[in-house]
Amino acid sequence: MIFGIEILNCEDIDVSDASIQYNGVTFLIDSLSKYDGMTIEVFHDWTFKIWDDKGNILETFFLIENDEFREKLYGMYPLK
Repeated sequence: MIFGIEILNCEDIDVSDASIQYNGVTFLIDSLSKYDGMTIEVFHDWTFKIWDDKGNILETFFLIENDEFREKLYGMYPLK
């Protein structure tokens, strides 16, 4: 959960100084559900790295760049 918005469920996590790795992810944001079952690494600046089962990075993005997340966030915390 980030800012009161549920992002994902996972089978287990690995924590390091640089990031948290979520394994066996199920996204609760529909637009990210294409990454269900994959490994997600989340850094302290909210950068998401999506890893496939062969250890290749499929995509890297900031969560705020996701339109669905941003819409939920600004719905809860409108800009004035």
